Amino acid sequence: MSRQQLTTDVVIIGAGIAGLWLHRRLNDLGFHALLLENGEIGRGQTLSSQGIIHGGSKYALNGILSKASQVISSMPSRWKNCLEGQGEIDLSGVKKLTEHQLLWSRDRLSSKMVSFFASKALRSRMQPVKKENRPAIFADKAFKGTLYQLDEPVLDVVSLLDELVKPWQQRMLAVSREAEYQWQPSAGPVSSLVIGDDYEIQAQHFVLTAGEGNEKLLQGLSQQQPEMQRRPLQMVLCKSKQLDHPLPIIYAHSLGSGSKPIATISSHKDKHGNVVWYIGGNIAEEGVNKSHDQLVAEARALLADILPWVTLPDLEWATHPVNRAEPKQSSLSRPDSAFISSNHNLHVCWPTKLALAPDLADQMLAALESAELKAGDHHNPDYPHPGMAETLWDRAFS
Repeated sequence: MSRQQLTTDVVIIGAGIAGLWLHRRLNDLGFHALLLENGEIGRGQTLSSQGIIHGGSKYALNGILSKASQVISSMPSRWKNCLEGQGEIDLSGVKKLTEHQLLWSRDRLSSKMVSFFASKALRSRMQPVKKENRPAIFADKAFKGTLYQLDEPVLDVVSLLDELVKPWQQRMLAVSREAEYQWQPSAGPVSSLVIGDDYEIQAQHFVLTAGEGNEKLLQGLSQQQPEMQRRPLQMVLCKSKQLDHPLPIIYAHSLGSGSKPIATISSHKDKHGNVVWYIGGNIAEEGVNKSHDQLVAEARALLADILPWVTLPDLEWATHPVNRAEPKQSSLSRPDSAFISSNHNLHVCWPTKLALAPDLADQMLAALESAELKAGDHHNPDYPHPGMAETLWDRAFS
């Protein structure tokens, strides 16, 4: 059987948040962009995220505004414009789980930290929450600590993916997971991509947004740069065993004496309407090599320590390993911003965080404009489209 011949202006490989955002931008701007996915939409890092649109506040807990916190600081307002239908992408149909996150400490914060939080640099990002305005979980008289509100929303990632996919789903191609990719030619500017015995795709530019999958794609190109690193996490999930006694809703970072949150808790509903707590932060970073039972035992003790006034129901637990795929840094440190690397008409991208997808698209669009990308006229035969991955809340406990 002969291969289907397809043409497009830009091929994008990988239907996570980075690929979907760029795909939407390019097609909205009048270009023809074809998005390739060899699995399910969002299955990797995207649907393993907590949906937090970070503004960098949690990177400043040591009292220093790092480069990472400054780079990402404009993202919440950028996303807010889109969520209100006034940004570069109309995301007004996306479900917001909360407009604001919380940051709490069981004990009183040091005067130095209070002064830093009240400084001009952070005053626009976080505010202390008065007792009369506290949400139910922190309104208990037994809570004697400190509570701040962060102007950083949390999104329902499934509804976000739905909104990004809908307008241009017909320009998304489902390819076989087993298919080999052959680049033509294998050196210099790429003219076409051959996928197994199924497709040959000609394009002006090729963009890799496949997260961990970028590594294998680069190996197929015999390209050693850029190198990729994995920063692993083991996240923890829990939910009540009784539907009529669910966990309370919470979107908050728990502070300790260190520069990172002890735990970051977000709340999500499974297909039965049961509330699932998804727990990241320091416990997820330190839990990478721990067994399920050991990490769950530590999570139980942690919740008892940071929420001692909350009576929790009988819980069901799960753990979920996640690899954050990023450009290689010294000492496996976290990159400060979204990343692209261009070699002729091949571009390798990692957004590094869900919140930075717009920043990555900006960089990629600038690179394509500099390369004088032209909108072509393309008429392709029908092809299969990828489906949406199952939510983590509905697969982690099985």
